[in-house]
Amino acid sequence: MTAIFGLWHRNGRPDITADAARMSRSLAIYGPDRSGSWSSDDLVLGTDLFILTPEDRLDRQPVASRDGRLVLVADMRLDNRMELTADLGLTAENARTMADADFALAAWERWGEGALDRLIGDWALAVWDGRERTLTLARDFLGNRPLFYRADSDRLAFASMAKGIHALPGVPIAPDLDTLRDQLALAPMRGPGSHFAGINRVEPGALVIAHADGRIETRDWYTWRLDRKSRFARDDDAVEAFRATFDRAVADRLRSIGSIAAHLSGGLDSAAAVSSAARLLAGRGARLTAYTHVPMKGVVLDEPEGRIVDEGPLAALLAARYPNVDHVLVDSAGREIGDDFDRNFFYCERPVLNPCNALWVREIARKASNAGHRVVMSASCGNATISQDGVQRIAELFSSGRLAAWWREAAALRREGYQAQRVYGGLTLLPLLPARAAALLRALAGRERKDLAEVTALHPDVIAGADLNARLKDLDFDPTYRPWRNHRALAAFILRRHDRGTNLKGELGAFGVDRRDPTCDRRLVELTLEMPSHMYLRDGQTKWLYRQAFADRIPEETLAVNAKHRGYQGADWFARMQGDRGATLRMQAAMALAAPGVAGLIDCEGVKSLLERPLPAKPGTTTTRNYRTKLLRAISVAHFVAKATRSNGAGDC
Repeated sequence: MTAIFGLWHRNGRPDITADAARMSRSLAIYGPDRSGSWSSDDLVLGTDLFILTPEDRLDRQPVASRDGRLVLVADMRLDNRMELTADLGLTAENARTMADADFALAAWERWGEGALDRLIGDWALAVWDGRERTLTLARDFLGNRPLFYRADSDRLAFASMAKGIHALPGVPIAPDLDTLRDQLALAPMRGPGSHFAGINRVEPGALVIAHADGRIETRDWYTWRLDRKSRFARDDDAVEAFRATFDRAVADRLRSIGSIAAHLSGGLDSAAAVSSAARLLAGRGARLTAYTHVPMKGVVLDEPEGRIVDEGPLAALLAARYPNVDHVLVDSAGREIGDDFDRNFFYCERPVLNPCNALWVREIARKASNAGHRVVMSASCGNATISQDGVQRIAELFSSGRLAAWWREAAALRREGYQAQRVYGGLTLLPLLPARAAALLRALAGRERKDLAEVTALHPDVIAGADLNARLKDLDFDPTYRPWRNHRALAAFILRRHDRGTNLKGELGAFGVDRRDPTCDRRLVELTLEMPSHMYLRDGQTKWLYRQAFADRIPEETLAVNAKHRGYQGADWFARMQGDRGATLRMQAAMALAAPGVAGLIDCEGVKSLLERPLPAKPGTTTTRNYRTKLLRAISVAHFVAKATRSNGAGDC
């Protein structure tokens, strides 16, 4: 990875170099191996490099075109170097001497903005065009690399992380309460707002063009096409293409100068990623360390019906299949919820969305770093790509009038154990009803919350306020989570809901490991969006495509258990909030809830009441909702507000 930054003073201030140096120093934690810069009279572009791939050793950014017109900086892992070599007419010998950013510059010289659609991988970049006097900022289609900017009347600054902009004189640090409100409402992250006031995001799949006259132009370069038609005449051909595309995505993420580690749960997504990586690494004589988080022993666990609370045994079955996999169980016994909030603020610059899961994700990152791994592979997007269950096909068949097919598929689901109420009501009718009607029906059946107050600790006035409700309407966000009628729309919603770039960059800065996810590879995403619904649900069998592609790689027990159960990480969260284990969290809460601005955003009295109330003997549905969902997320957001309000930019590490 590379931290990139730039500063354009359109009035030609003389201290621009000193300001750029401040930006570089603030970002050096994300790129400690080499710094570089390019400057003109009123513009500086710079990089701080973290060498992670063999090609990174060739990186000499910023890179400029031969005629001097274009200068580019990029935070990039390019996955289609071979294809670009051919498309650009390069020789294999030339390609071997080029860093990923060199490919990006050559592509921009050839295709201009059209190059963005040809760059496959995780990236964020900036291109200066000296002839047009424009600065273009852009991110990959899912935003796996972050990029922020601030435009003032006479100055534009951009940086991989907000701290690069906050390093400049005259840029205050303050929380953006609207973004935090949306996060507490569980809404998708849309629009240019960031977690900091006055700092804009370049959105995933978008570009921002800054002009010399101060104009800022923003548009999407990537279009989410949900009407894709399958290119395959035979389902067998589609399955083979799916498996080959997934293996290519995994292989591309194994480019590293160091050893590889991976998350391995008892679920299907990480099992597919680990099995593919193990097979590929075995061909090189290399090993793979697979980390599985398991609950602490001897404590009360939260055990929801239909969930796998200890994924260690299933993960062990998968690991045992591959002799080059070293399986490591992690129980994070020495960790407390909230003990990483300060570090998270400094490195990730955003609230922790799920403090229970963040705890073990960061613990695995620590262990991987201590073991010398540079890359940790995950599979967090798998439920939107490789392991879609396909139950949306029921509503699709019914609404399109294919009633005979609908009846057969519904009956097949019933034979597989699905309740009649869910098949004929939840999967058939609810997706077709207006949101309010669906919410009322589910509430009357006792199966759905009635409003946001039951799942969020937002202040009641905020929940009832016109601003939030207008925002949710503008986002077309259904807070009742009515079942979807289209598997493609659901997949796109899941993939676009969160901006993951700052978390990935933060883990690199904090632990020196690069987390990579093959399940959100663009080629794989587009292929799965192309698949018709019968590739996911067929004759009552959900996840049909996954089974066809990976049945020979995954233990049958794993397939069988996951057909009816889902994993539940952090099942020991309840025990981590009890007694001395919860001391850090209570201390964080006391300080955070007293911070300026928190009282108008969060139901502080409600949160304090939960903290003061004795915990029940065992967690249940209501306890989990009140504590794991409402309380922990509220404390995390309040902590962020407190830090952003009081921070001097140095952070706590």
